[in-house]
Amino acid sequence: MNIELVPEEFQPITNFEYPQHNLLIFEEYFKNYFIENKIETHYTYLPIMWQSYYTLNNFGWFDMPVLQTYLNSLDRSKKYFTIVQFDDGIVQDLNDLDIFVLGQCGGGDRIVSDKNIGYPIPLICLSGPNINKNKDKDIFCSFIGVISRHPIREKLRDLHQDKYRISELINYDTFVDVMERSTFSLCPRGLGATSYRIAESLRHGSVPVYISDRFWIPFKEYFDFNDIGILIHESELENLDNILKSKTIEDIKNYLINGERIYEEFFTYEGCAKTIINKINSM
Repeated sequence: MNIELVPEEFQPITNFEYPQHNLLIFEEYFKNYFIENKIETHYTYLPIMWQSYYTLNNFGWFDMPVLQTYLNSLDRSKKYFTIVQFDDGIVQDLNDLDIFVLGQCGGGDRIVSDKNIGYPIPLICLSGPNINKNKDKDIFCSFIGVISRHPIREKLRDLHQDKYRISELINYDTFVDVMERSTFSLCPRGLGATSYRIAESLRHGSVPVYISDRFWIPFKEYFDFNDIGILIHESELENLDNILKSKTIEDIKNYLINGERIYEEFFTYEGCAKTIINKINSM
């Protein structure tokens, strides 16, 4: 296997649970998958657990000279790849390191460089225990989440809380129930450029409506996001209701059929891992 022997201090296990039931983040899953399946890649895999390490260091705000020293010590004759879930990507200086970063979040308020946020892959999480995609769609459109996470969410609430089911305080089972009963699920960006709700909407049989000021579209060369959901730029928020109501029954049916297929192929942990390996080996 072509894998760098990273010091254990830079590989802490998942040390948080977000969203609920997500006890193993994709960074850690991919490391286990890579090792257990003895994956061979043209690039050297760098299995730093960025999200967990940053979480332990005040979400990346603590000075981390030991990690920077380690990155500076890596063999500059090698080509590396790594996976990062952290909202802002990698916050260290990658200097002249030849590294292909696969980023899940697309960057927040302190992007170091495009290289540090990398190539877009899905922001995904483990599934909760119960999924029922056969419920009656008696809710046209909904959003449940922390409103203060980003100004776009506040704008969404202010413009549309009288039209859609928008809520902040709710338990997980009700969150899932509302999503499964919703034709459309609003997926406004959070601290990073994207949202877990895109994957969650696909998993629970709702059409994701991805709202952002900067779109982080995963695996563009493998599928078209417009086949599975709707992209709404922040500037279009006032026209959101007209856009959603313009979708026909046939449109919605196609979104759901395509979404189920694309979810299994690219938004599950195994599917995403396989696509990453194919991507690396095609470079």
